[in-house]
Parts: sequence; structure tokens; C-alpha cells
Amino acid sequence: MRTSALGATLVTVLGLLGCGTTPTSPFNPDDGGLIDSSTPDDADIIFPDAGGDGGQGACKNLQCQQVTCGGGLTTSLSGTVVTGTLPKYGSPDPVYNAVVYVPNAPVDAFKPGIACDQCGAPASGSPLVVALTDAAGKFKLDNVPIGTNIPLVIQVGRWRRQVVIPNVAKCVDTPLTADVTRLPRNHNEGDIPHIAIASSTYDAEECILRKMGVDDAEFTAASGPGRIHIFHGTGTTLAGATDMSTLWSSVNTLSQYDIVQFPCYSVSPDPGGVPGQNLLAYANAGGRIFATDLSAPWFKSGPAPFPTTASWNASGFWSSVPTTIDQSFPKGKALAQWLQNIGATTTLGSIALQEAYGRTDAVLNGSTRWISATSQPPNVNFTYSFNTPVGAKPETQCGRAVYSSFHIANGQPGSGTTFPAECSATPLSAQEKVMEFLLLDIASCIQVDTTPPIPPPN
Repeated sequence: MRTSALGATLVTVLGLLGCGTTPTSPFNPDDGGLIDSSTPDDADIIFPDAGGDGGQGACKNLQCQQVTCGGGLTTSLSGTVVTGTLPKYGSPDPVYNAVVYVPNAPVDAFKPGIACDQCGAPASGSPLVVALTDAAGKFKLDNVPIGTNIPLVIQVGRWRRQVVIPNVAKCVDTPLTADVTRLPRNHNEGDIPHIAIASSTYDAEECILRKMGVDDAEFTAASGPGRIHIFHGTGTTLAGATDMSTLWSSVNTLSQYDIVQFPCYSVSPDPGGVPGQNLLAYANAGGRIFATDLSAPWFKSGPAPFPTTASWNASGFWSSVPTTIDQSFPKGKALAQWLQNIGATTTLGSIALQEAYGRTDAVLNGSTRWISATSQPPNVNFTYSFNTPVGAKPETQCGRAVYSSFHIANGQPGSGTTFPAECSATPLSAQEKVMEFLLLDIASCIQVDTTPPIPPPN
């Protein structure tokens, strides 16, 4: 669903990047639904007449296996999209706003590097039928092609897994298990966003991704093959990890990553200078920035127009504070419902935050408030987001940033540790689940927050 290339200043970045995680070959129904680059003729199995009419008039490929059912019936697939969380960390959480579709052509590999990914753009593979998951992660696809080895794509931004359904029966619903519709745990199972994390003593955000099911082998230094690259900040390190300053030292380096995470105190001493300008260029071209607590200077003291996205007049610290989820926009309403669905709160739209700090007291310039103080202290916002370029017309906005002023990762003291020693053995806390939701949201396509999620066309 990427719709445009980088701006002129970033064009040279693409030539510096490595290959994507998904081979360009299509589905191989003989290997459990994964892509198999060693079998280049797999297209002949699932798409036997690609480019033709399938021998049935105007229909093409799997379109020729769609049937009309009488009595108000339909051929459907249903299920729940979930994270890849392993049993030792509890049950996997449902994934909101995931795109689920049956492709009618081979699905292309993602082009490496950032690009403008806007909601409502066509998805790769010429989808026949498309659905979005709700706040419970549930979906239902109607008018699905019947027969054997029907391909299915589950996608949230550059999280993407492609599976093959062995058999779809005519005019009934075929329910799918969560193991079929979960997100990938490693790059052999599917696509995982390329993420950079500047490690923090206070917020071990890498542990959230780990508890979401990402395999340890995917966490490497920038020189390694993993999809999650750790840069050494004040927190954990691993073999070969470079200092976090190398991450923001150039636009080219930043632009290798779909998402960059700056947990508490992972910030340049000069956020308004070259590092901040690099981050601004990265975001404007389609990059995603996820920052917390003492990494606020990226926005508060960063280059214009970052400081104009919020009013930075709040102060204070609360070991525990009741907060309200803003339900005035569709995704905020979904977050409130999602937290209640998974048992993170018993009261719709409310959650208690731990170790929360006052930083912003208003959102400005098109930003979106997600979480704020319920009563005391008044007018303190704890999470907000904005699309980039800031102030641009929605149809030209390509990137996104999220800032939260509370510690989110329930880990061990991270300074001087080697990944994954800093990660606790407990499941995600309610507070971490908020960030899980927002991490998946920031990975998704870009649209105006005031409108309901927009699916790709079919």
C-alpha cells in the first residue's frame, strides 16, 4: 500500500538499503502457506492463468472460483487477528485495524526504505475481497473463492503474513484459528517492520516487541540480519551495537527504518540542530517516530514545526494517576474498547498510568490527543500523535509521530545489560498494552484520525 517514493533529498537512500524480507515469488501451498523463493513456478499452482481470463469469460484467476449462494448465504472466512505472543507471556492480544484479504495475483515484496503509505491505496496482489479487523481483532470476509489452497494476507502496515487455506467450502463460513491469523514471529514467517530502538534504562521498549512474539534472533545490531536493530543508549546493548548517536547522524541511516523508537532519555544533546533536522526529513518522507518521556526534546526543542504540535507547559510527577482515553475520534474509541476487551481495564475509557510525567497541556496544529488526566491534575495530556509533514494537506501527509510522557516498559534495570536480560518474564502490563496498541497503529497506513479506518479497494 505504499503510494509514492521518497522526496528528492532522500532518493539516494534506496540504493543504500538491503533487500526486503519477503521474496518476490508467490505462495507455495505445500509449505504451510509461507512464501518460497526456491520455487519460482508457484504462481502456476494458485494463479494458473495469470494475465488471462481463466477460461470463463471476463473472470480471472481466483475470481473464477467465486460463486453466488442462494437464501442469503455467502462463502466466507472468519477469525481473529492476533499478535504472535508465545504462551509463556500469556494469551496473544487481538490486533485492531488489520487488513485481511484474498489476493488474485502474487503479492509483491515491500521495497526497502520508507515511502508514503496512505490508507485507501491499493494493496499488492489485486485483492478480491477485503476486510478490516474491529476492536476485538475480528474479521469476516464474504464472497471468498471456493476450492483448495486459497491464499490469505494478514497485514498491518509492514507487518504482513501470507498463508494458504487448505480448503474453502461453498456457501458456508470457514472459521480460522488464531495460529493461522496471527502476525509473524520472524522474517521467515512473513514481514516485520524494520525498527530501530535507541536503548533506555527506564523504558526497555524492545521487551514489548519481544512479548508481542518477535523472536530473539530478530533483535540485532545495525550490522546484523534482524528486523529490530538496537542502538546502544543508556540501556541495554548487544554484540556489535553502535552508539545511538549513529542512528540520527544522517537521513540515510534513519531512512533504512520504517519506525524509530526513542524511549525515555534517548535524545540528542542538539535536537534542534542537524540531528533534529534529519529526524524531521525522515518523518516528512514517511518515517514513523515513537518517543517517550525524557525524549520529549525531539519535539519540544526540535526544528520547526515540531514544537508547534503541542503546548509544553505541564509539569509534575505521579506514581499513579487515573486517566481518560479520548473517545472523540474512531481510533481513540477503538483503543478504549480494545483495552476493555483484553481485560486491561474494567471501566471503558479509563486506565491508571504508573510513573507519569506532566509535559504537555494541549495538542495543537492538527495533533490528536489520546490519553489525558481524568481530574487531577487538570489539562495534562499523557499521549498525543500527529501526522507529517505537520500542517500539510492530509493527502500529502506520509509520516507519523507519537509521544507519551510516562514510562511504559515493565523490565529490569537496563543499564549495562545485554539483551534480553533487561526483559522481565511477566506478560505485558496494562500500561504496556497501551503502547502495544500504539506501536501497531504507528506501523499502519496514514490517514486523518477524525475519520474511520479506510480499507484498500478491491
